[in-house]
Amino acid sequence: MRVAPDIAALRKDRAPQLQAQAAMFAAREAWQFEAGVAQVLADLEEFGRGAPLSSCLALAELFATGEAAGQFADRFSSAFAGVLAREPLGQLPFRHGYDGVLSTLLLARSGPARLTLVAHEPGKYEASSVLFSDGARHDAVIAGEATARLTTRLVDGSFEHDRLNLAAQARLALDLSRKALFVERVERRLVALRLQRDAPMAGPVREFSLADGRLLQQSAGEPRHSRHEMMVALLGRMKRREAAPLIAEIAGEAWPDTLRWQALREALALDTAIGFAALGRIARSSLDPLAVPAGALRAQLIEAHPELRQFEEAQCRE
Repeated sequence: MRVAPDIAALRKDRAPQLQAQAAMFAAREAWQFEAGVAQVLADLEEFGRGAPLSSCLALAELFATGEAAGQFADRFSSAFAGVLAREPLGQLPFRHGYDGVLSTLLLARSGPARLTLVAHEPGKYEASSVLFSDGARHDAVIAGEATARLTTRLVDGSFEHDRLNLAAQARLALDLSRKALFVERVERRLVALRLQRDAPMAGPVREFSLADGRLLQQSAGEPRHSRHEMMVALLGRMKRREAAPLIAEIAGEAWPDTLRWQALREALALDTAIGFAALGRIARSSLDPLAVPAGALRAQLIEAHPELRQFEEAQCRE
């Protein structure tokens, strides 16, 4: 394997890399305090706390018709291009990702709100499913040319599709719980500034089949809830029976339904008595959104294991 001389030199002396990163951090600090940037970042803090976009004037201007979004992106590029020219081995001190199609660069975040630069590579793309999440998104296209499909999920569960042409100056505002944008064809690399804010106590992210509207899968809408689901599942895989009472409590508390259902399954697997008692309580609660599936599961378990009915009757007599 060929190793470039500059990279090989770093193996012997880390000082140049540390110097490059120090220059990057200095550039970031200077950029954040520029007059045209500082107010946007201050507004993002307010937006992340729940303020409406209309009251965050500098931030809102980026997503209104005009040159503000492009100027903001140019200001960012200028702040770091010179540093990279001097320090080509430096790394931008921002969270970033690239999957071969989509590039993302997280410029700033405040709680559930994120301001991101997004670039979509040229090509033709297809999808057989669509994702909906609990939040809102604003896109300001800065450069490029593409066609996209805007999918709206109607009240009856069907889909409505609109075709959009995207180019510089295009602006989009999406309620992500019912609208999803899919870029189908990119003629020239599509670059956009994106503002997204998740809803408080965000519901699950849902994936539906475009062909027939079937729910294919769903996942927790908040990272915290995903961590809890993983912890509950891990306790189940570890067969930690002593955790069954606590897991059963999670199944009955005011947590997202996906987490509660996962907890219910794990409680049943760890301790049948504790899990089945929790299942019965949920099934009998007419106001609980899990009452119907819990009742169906209870009926299936009793049919397969009639002794569970005797256990339930004994519990009721106590």
